[in-house]
Amino acid sequence: MVLFLIGGLELIVNLLKSTNNEVLTSIGAVVSKLAKDKEILGVLTDLGVVPLLAELTNTTDNRLRCNLAEAIGHCCMWSTNRASFGEFGAIGHLVRYLKSKDRSVLLSTAMALYQLSKEPNNIITMHEEGVVQVS
Repeated sequence: MVLFLIGGLELIVNLLKSTNNEVLTSIGAVVSKLAKDKEILGVLTDLGVVPLLAELTNTTDNRLRCNLAEAIGHCCMWSTNRASFGEFGAIGHLVRYLKSKDRSVLLSTAMALYQLSKEPNNIITMHEEGVVQVS
């Protein structure tokens, strides 16, 4: 069945290259829903969704942040994606999302960081970025 969807999935991944925040916010939400299916997640990963999502994490738009964090959390369920998000520099930006006052951003960020923390190198990065405040 996934073979029939590949063309559509390519279009979705290519829309992550848009410069329009509304488009990016919507596509982030779509990716977060699609990534719940393992086969589709595998195709999205092969199409390069991980570096595109990681690149977008440097944003101040709370709606985009929420959808990106949720998409990243779901994309962590595939193979080496957890490590890849760390390698592409998404961790530091996600840690900064924790300063948001938006509850939706905080919820999706906590879920994403939890999933990312299952990769040991990401834990080191999280601590370097100050995910836990030393008192």
